[in-house]
Amino acid sequence: MRRFIKASVITVIAVIITGCVINVTPGNLIYQSAKTEKLNLTRFKEQAFKDDMSVALKAVSLTSEQGHTLRGIQALYHGAKSNILLFGGNGMTINESANIVHRFGAIPANVIWFDYPGAGISDKPVKLDPEAMMTDALAIYDFAAEKLRNDKPFIVHGIELGSAVAANIALQRNPDGLVLEKPIVNLSQLINDNSPGWSGWFTRIKLSPKLAAVDNAYQVGSYRGPLLILVGEKDLTTPPKYSQVLYRVSPAENKNLVVVEGVGHDKLMKSPIAVDAYKTFVAGL
Repeated sequence: MRRFIKASVITVIAVIITGCVINVTPGNLIYQSAKTEKLNLTRFKEQAFKDDMSVALKAVSLTSEQGHTLRGIQALYHGAKSNILLFGGNGMTINESANIVHRFGAIPANVIWFDYPGAGISDKPVKLDPEAMMTDALAIYDFAAEKLRNDKPFIVHGIELGSAVAANIALQRNPDGLVLEKPIVNLSQLINDNSPGWSGWFTRIKLSPKLAAVDNAYQVGSYRGPLLILVGEKDLTTPPKYSQVLYRVSPAENKNLVVVEGVGHDKLMKSPIAVDAYKTFVAGL
């Protein structure tokens, strides 16, 4: 997410001289790694040792409809109370996020997480297409539901831009619960809120039709299953007002919005308040 925001600001500055329209496409919005990485399980094991956690780790993979390989990690924690399928934020990659995965181990919960196409350890697709990415996400859900088949609740968890992916999956697959962490409402609002205020005098942002179609308020407003929304009070990137919109439109009977006091964008799941809220949510499924 932070990589995207930094890039968008640079783009704005570059076009101010001519007062151009900024065309936001999947190619310049969705983070892509310079090259496909190899999964670094050693980092996860070292972090687990540091966090004093008992976990079984292994690499997982599947082939997308487009023919490229999607890769991820499966983490099975001792005493797990639930299963979580995680969809990360834009620019979040598995190799850089061992500490994030282990935060869910503190619940404790089993986790499966795949890098998005072209990011981290997943292969680049021939064409970066949001609709194909949603198809990939459905395949990942089906894969994870089969791998983690047990008597524990199955939760889909989305972070930042991944909240839109998770909500879409929840509508189509009906998991036991949906968790949105630092969620977005739509991409237009996100980009405008994270661009310099003075840039609006000189430029206009135009989203490609497929990106403009991303409407998380509609998705959450159509989802009736159990819902937990987590956000930091001092989050300036995906501020609490986004979460409040999603909470208001949700028709779910079992829903909770937790705004963690004094916490910013990057340390939300390190908060005992967030972890306790997650435990309570799981216990109620």
